[in-house]
Amino acid sequence: MTNDYEKAVEALSKDLKDLRADMKVLAGAFKERARERFGDAKESVSECATHHFDQLHEAADDIGRACRHGVATVSEKIEQRPLTSLLAAIGVGVILGRLLGRRR
Repeated sequence: MTNDYEKAVEALSKDLKDLRADMKVLAGAFKERARERFGDAKESVSECATHHFDQLHEAADDIGRACRHGVATVSEKIEQRPLTSLLAAIGVGVILGRLLGRRR
């Protein structure tokens, strides 16, 4: 009976060693697959961020052009009608002053 017990223990020990080896292989495969997926995700996020950054940069350029155009237009109108522009500025100042004075 001792001999059967020793054989069973040896067989169990061998099975455990085989199981450990299989688990190491599976863990290695899992790590490799995770690295691949992480690399794909990282690349995808990078492409998306670059795309949005480019869109933001284009929008900022558009806003800058619109502001420069607006300033040029206002400057042109002021040069064409300086007295009217001065009176309009004074009028806006008076209106804003009264509106702000009421809030106090």
